[in-house]
Amino acid sequence: MMKVFFACILFSLQSWSQASGSSAFSFTLLFDWKFPVEKIKMYVYEKNGNYIENVHCMTDKETNSITVTGGNHYIVGVKFPSLVCVYEGVVYRSDTVLEKNTLFYLITNGMESLSLEEPLFFSDKNKIIEVKRRLKGESFQTEILKHDDLQFLPMSSVHISTEMVRLN
Repeated sequence: MMKVFFACILFSLQSWSQASGSSAFSFTLLFDWKFPVEKIKMYVYEKNGNYIENVHCMTDKETNSITVTGGNHYIVGVKFPSLVCVYEGVVYRSDTVLEKNTLFYLITNGMESLSLEEPLFFSDKNKIIEVKRRLKGESFQTEILKHDDLQFLPMSSVHISTEMVRLN
């Protein structure tokens, strides 16, 4: 009787587990010259066991870009961690200098990995880049949508968090 009990426990542990894996990613973020990359801090919002590891952020001041490479540990069905780039600037109000942060978001629709050859361009008009990958026949097609404000994204796609991990 005890052997049957342990066999049932072992079977239930295997049958209720989630599929997970790791994959590599590489992409370049290109910024408008109004936002110098040396003043940009990068954060990632991790969700439900999906996180990035071995991340390298290479800043290129000549092209005003940041190339991000690394690995992504994922749980199948969980979105790629959202990347938030924060430009730390200032604004002057009534002879007072105030810190003004501009946020740029890179959001995906659940791909396990994000590898793109063309850079993603952030500017005043493109503060949010949404990358969608759709299965068309036997291959995937990547669609890149650009938004200037969060109000244009469906709320299920926007990750609002009280915690983020800083990358650089």
